[in-house]
Amino acid sequence: MTNVRILAKQSAILTLLAALLALATLPACNPVANIQKRESLNQLEAATNTYRKLMRWGHFDQAAQYLRAHGETPLAKPDLEDMARFKVTSYTVADQLIADTRTDARVTAYVEFYNIDTGVTNSVRDEQLWWYDDETRRWYLGSPMLDFAANAD
Repeated sequence: MTNVRILAKQSAILTLLAALLALATLPACNPVANIQKRESLNQLEAATNTYRKLMRWGHFDQAAQYLRAHGETPLAKPDLEDMARFKVTSYTVADQLIADTRTDARVTAYVEFYNIDTGVTNSVRDEQLWWYDDETRRWYLGSPMLDFAANAD
């Protein structure tokens, strides 16, 4: 008789644990949230890929259109004339971390470039902060563009 009670209690405990586990994993199984996160990540990848191409091929003025201050801190305008002295030879997006809110992201890029006047090559790790604007439904670069002159030898 005691074995039956012990088995009944164990069965009840296992049922309770299974129910708690199901409740704990329910948010992760939310298909709408997963679709929204995937869509936001796809939009971020598209924005950073376009930005990468613009930077790689020297279209700094067009890349600057991705700049927009987030919050009250204004962003300095890039010195496009000074940037024209440099050519990017490689631009690799190494990492994209998107926040759970799907409105902020950190992107790490590795950039190789050279000064067209001196031919000196350099490489730099560019840490970027991107943010999503719900009103315009697009991602913006919320940190300054790479300052080639400051990173040149």
